[in-house]
Amino acid sequence: MTAVHSTVRRSFRERLERTPGWRVRAHAGFSMIELLVVMAIIGVLLALLLPAIQASREAARNLDCRNRLRQVGLTCLNFHETYGYFPRNTIRPRGVTMLGNEPPGNFFRWDSGSFESWCRQISPQLGYDRAIAQDAFPPLGCPSDPRGPEYRIPDYGFTWYVGVFSNRHTEGNGVITDDSEAPERMVVTMARVRDGTTQTILLAERAPPADGQWGWWDTRCCVEDTLSAVFGDDYSYKNGISGPCPVPAFYGPASLHDNCAFNSLSSFHPGGGNVCMADGSVRMLNFSVARTPCGKGTLLEALASRSGAETCGLED
Repeated sequence: MTAVHSTVRRSFRERLERTPGWRVRAHAGFSMIELLVVMAIIGVLLALLLPAIQASREAARNLDCRNRLRQVGLTCLNFHETYGYFPRNTIRPRGVTMLGNEPPGNFFRWDSGSFESWCRQISPQLGYDRAIAQDAFPPLGCPSDPRGPEYRIPDYGFTWYVGVFSNRHTEGNGVITDDSEAPERMVVTMARVRDGTTQTILLAERAPPADGQWGWWDTRCCVEDTLSAVFGDDYSYKNGISGPCPVPAFYGPASLHDNCAFNSLSSFHPGGGNVCMADGSVRMLNFSVARTPCGKGTLLEALASRSGAETCGLED
């Protein structure tokens, strides 16, 4: 009986196999295990590709940021070619005083007079001679900031690039000098950059602060669009976003949540930020490399000085 059943089953299978399309129907579709394996492989590939895509996008943003910084730096050189000196930090009338810290939610104001930042001084050569303080200033924006390069608040537009006026040890020994009473610090010519234009920082990155309290491009004060390489003051002003900040402040990552990052040069690029040298070239300065001992302080401080006679510098 068993032999008969086996013969019948074999005969039935043989007839099915001779039926056109039977094998195709028998093997159509995927099993659940095969589907899960394919999905796992796709997930692994995506996990591998996403960081590469993100890195590629940041590289493109960084390139755009470098090009903008280079454009601004070359404009400063054109300014020097036209007027015989680099733009100054902030031109303001003598005798103007600061009223002091206003209540929370307001901004610092000055009692009288007009002011002209280095950004304002070069704005006609950048094609923005009619720009007003409330406007975003696209050449001064870095696309790597999550807020976007045209981030602004109702009253002010910002700059992501600052002139470096000091190395902390000697005030006013940078290229974009502070507007002081001392005549010898009023302007800087190319001849006064004795350390060499390739080893002296003209401009550097610093993102606007978390609360928008400072960092405006059409500035009214010395810390808006210029900064010492290593800053000795705390401009967080205990505004509720961040408490008292470490002093002196040093070059590091920018922040959307902590105002302390505003006290120093900073950037949203991984590992470092862009600096524009006095010859118009733009280089990436690594956060840790900037802390390398050099002269009286660090490599960053040496690069911020125009005539410190330091023997170390950035390699090409």
